[in-house]
Amino acid sequence: MAIIFNQEYLEEGSVFFNNTKKSIFSGYYVNSFCWLFQGDLIFWEDTYFQLMASLRKMRMEIPISFTPEMFKSQILLLSEKLSLSNGLAKISAFRDDSRQEKISFIIELIDEKFLSISKSSEIDFFKEILIYPNLLSAIEIFHPINEVASQYAKENEMVDVILLNNEKRIARSMKGNVFLIRENIIYSPPISEGAMISSIRKNFIQFLREKTSFIYKEEPMSPFSVQSSAEVFILGDKTGAISILKSRKNSFSTHQTELLMKKFIGYAISTNKDE
Repeated sequence: MAIIFNQEYLEEGSVFFNNTKKSIFSGYYVNSFCWLFQGDLIFWEDTYFQLMASLRKMRMEIPISFTPEMFKSQILLLSEKLSLSNGLAKISAFRDDSRQEKISFIIELIDEKFLSISKSSEIDFFKEILIYPNLLSAIEIFHPINEVASQYAKENEMVDVILLNNEKRIARSMKGNVFLIRENIIYSPPISEGAMISSIRKNFIQFLREKTSFIYKEEPMSPFSVQSSAEVFILGDKTGAISILKSRKNSFSTHQTELLMKKFIGYAISTNKDE
């Protein structure tokens, strides 16, 4: 595995593992994801500021070297080394195992199709553990509920499950944020209900409001709202879009979701060129 570790290109994992095992096993780290398309980082500014805000929430002192230019240059260096002009960049920041507990980072580049659109045959609600919305519930850190829900999904042969908050309303899914299409309205829960802070979510909402005829509504949603929807999809920074075909006895179309995502991909690329 090849990575960038503190601005150093490494092809072996032992060096960084010896410096990171404490953070890896304690779950004390922050992740951030950014799509790379034809050598350009999509929504990079939003991704960077989201990462910095998450580090502050985790009470990590941000090194002066953690500039957007530095991270961007390191991602592009890894892209060049791996001969990958398209993919998903993952930045993981953590306190290392030195006495000073410095904030270190790892950059990985995953060979993924840009904002891929996949289909999940069925989705269900995971009710055993609830999300209690708070300062940390909306950022990309270690969430034990994701691991337990993932096992539940595997046992029931599902790709994803919808997670509920302490009010038994929809928070998010294991892989991203939940969107429902009903006629010309698209609904999604707000951050205060347990949705994830996401650069893709932020820009998708902006795209809906500026470039489509859909009305976007952000409001608390009961699990029953899924059953009355024409289409259901999940949107996440690291997964792209997942169209849902079925939830219990209800079946859903994917036509509008697929059209929307194709237009959003075009919007993301054109917006990036304009910056």
